[in-house]
Order: sequence, then C-alpha cells, then structure tokens
Amino acid sequence: MRNGTPERLPQRLALATLIAALAAAPSLARAATFVVNVGGSGYTTFVDQASGTNTTTIHVGDTVQWNWASGPHSVTSGTCEPGGGYGSACTADGVWDSGVQNANFSYSRTFNQQGNFPYYCGIHRSMMLGVVIVQAASGSGPTSAFRLQPTGPVVGTMVHFTDTSTGSPTSWSWDFGDGHVANVANPSHFFAAAGSYTVTLTATNASGSNSASKTVVVAAGGPTAPCRADAETLCLSNGRFQVTAQWEKPDSSTGFGKAMPLTSDSGYFWFFDPANIEMVAKVLNACGVNGNFWVFGAGLTNVKVTVDALDTATGVSEQYVNPLNVAFGPIQDTAAFPTCP
Repeated sequence: MRNGTPERLPQRLALATLIAALAAAPSLARAATFVVNVGGSGYTTFVDQASGTNTTTIHVGDTVQWNWASGPHSVTSGTCEPGGGYGSACTADGVWDSGVQNANFSYSRTFNQQGNFPYYCGIHRSMMLGVVIVQAASGSGPTSAFRLQPTGPVVGTMVHFTDTSTGSPTSWSWDFGDGHVANVANPSHFFAAAGSYTVTLTATNASGSNSASKTVVVAAGGPTAPCRADAETLCLSNGRFQVTAQWEKPDSSTGFGKAMPLTSDSGYFWFFDPANIEMVAKVLNACGVNGNFWVFGAGLTNVKVTVDALDTATGVSEQYVNPLNVAFGPIQDTAAFPTCP
C-alpha cells in the first residue's frame, strides 16, 4: 500500500534507502601527517614544510613527523629560557623525546588532545625551538539521540536507555530529570515517583558536544482496565496485551487500523481495504526464556504507522513508530515487557 493506494513496493526500495542514507551521512575528516625538517635550512632550525616557520598547526588526531637533515639534534618537548644559547636552562615536560639523532632519522607523534606543545633541541637549547599547535578535530560533532524501553514506564519499572547518536561520540552525560545522572552510553534507571521527567543526553566527541531531550511520563502503575477487543483493538497473549495501530497519510489524514484476530497471540490490521493486510502483530509470552514478553510486527505499507502495546496487568506500555514514506521495518523486540509473570 503506497500512501493509501494499493501498489507493489519497488524491489529496490531498501537499496535506494540505504544509498540515500549513506549519501546524507556526514563525512569524517581523515587524519593528516605534517612534516618538520630538523636542522635543514639553517643548522639550528625546525622548519615546518607547510608554514615555513617553526610553528606546526594541526588538528586533534593528526601526526607530526620530524625528519633530520643534519645532526646531532633532538626533538624534546618542554620549554627554554628565551634568548639563551647552548647553556640556557631548558625544562623537559616528559611528553615526548626523540633522543639525540643524526641525519636521515625520522620521529613521529600523533596528537590526541588540543593545546600548545613547545619543544626544543636538547643540544642547542633555546637556539633551536619549535611548537605544535593542536586545534579541535576538523570533523563534525555528534548529533545526540536515544531511545528508551519501555516507552511508557510505571513507578519502579527499570527503564533502559540506549544511545543512538551519530558522529561517534566518545563520552556521554545523562540527566534523568529527577536529580540522578549517569556517564555511560547505555544506562538503566528507575523513577521513584509518578510524574513527567525531562531526560537529557549530552554526547561528546573531539569536535564538540550536542544534547537531545525527551519527556518521559511515568505512571503510578498497577492494573488497568481489562483489554476489550473491538473493531480497532487486538487483545493478545491470552488477552493481557492491548494492541492498536494508527496510520497517517501524506495529506495528514489519520485513522486506526481495523483489527482482525488470528490466534490468541497474533492478529492483523487493514487500513483502507479489507482485502489488503497492512500489518501483522504478535505478543508472545517468553517469560520462561528471558523473563520478557516479546513483541513482533511486520508491515506491507509505507504510510506512517504508530503501534501501541499496553500490558493491562501492570500499566506498562510500548510504542513503535514507522515513519511516513518509509517501508515498514520489522519489529523484533525480545525485551519489550520485563513484566513477567
């Protein structure tokens, strides 16, 4: 079904979607190597090939390679008294030291943090100085995003948060809106009181930080009204779980799918024509396998579909959304409801 009109889905839809996603993905800057000549143009000089001076400006993740044109010289990180000579006082900081070397030697170092890194020749001291200036990585910062499960928690239910950020974050900061925080990629948390909480994830990489927030509504919990099957509601897993499917077309018209039970665990919905099955749903009791009720779904549509599943025994709910103009992706959630028995 395409936008409410029966039509065969193109066979290349999944491939085209993948290609489009790859084309839209931000490119990552490749690390570079910068070359500094040691004792070349002038015996007591460090000369960066890019700037023509003793200053090398790079980004986080880049490498500096020093090539000896003469010797003896060293490349030693640290500082010297200005205006001195062979006998001037210099202080090594221990970050790196090539040792004293002669012509045709090479030494490399990759810089993984921002800052200014001065260095000197251990033989010629303040007569032969250089500096590496490391700027923030030239790639893009992350774009923060996350999901949670269950999406409709109740008091005391463990909520599992999963980082889905792009841009390869290297650190995470979570604020759950109730005075508690976490600093791991995928934390778990339970809320001690019913209410509405703003949960914020800040993801960071070498190029910057980005934050994303969601409002999590925590219910008081306890059983809800029993599931009652009707024209738009399936009651699955022996009637415990209430399942509905709402559709939306490009013209913003909406409606609920018409429910057709198949077994005690499964059923399907049609949206626009009783002869066209649009989505199949199943809730399976797998408490003896991994302590969860499992939710499965499959669709034959590319309209927007919002599937809501409610455990009427506990009040815990889950929601699954298939975006508009995207072929329905399978639902295979084997940790949907940790509400056994």
